[in-house]
Amino acid sequence: MSARPTHDLSIKTGEYTDRQSGEQKARWLRIGSVFRHDDGATSIKLDCLPLGLPDWNGWVNVFPREERRDEAPTRNAAPPRSVPRSAHPEPAWSDDVPF
Repeated sequence: MSARPTHDLSIKTGEYTDRQSGEQKARWLRIGSVFRHDDGATSIKLDCLPLGLPDWNGWVNVFPREERRDEAPTRNAAPPRSVPRSAHPEPAWSDDVPF
């Protein structure tokens, strides 16, 4: 039995101001995928657990999956959109280890 990813699981980790438009936008982290099996069953695969994020309120958002370059194209699929690197600011890492 095969399964294919249909949706992405994402959490909102904060907001930022877009440099070009000046709009407030959400910053998202993809934490997993939803899969649809041939028999109609649905599964969820988590790639990470969003623990330790002070602003995370427990909600996980489900978005239709955008086609990836390494996946076979689907019929009538829209071309993947690219997001400029500047839209994803680098995180501020700390060298403090909590253990």
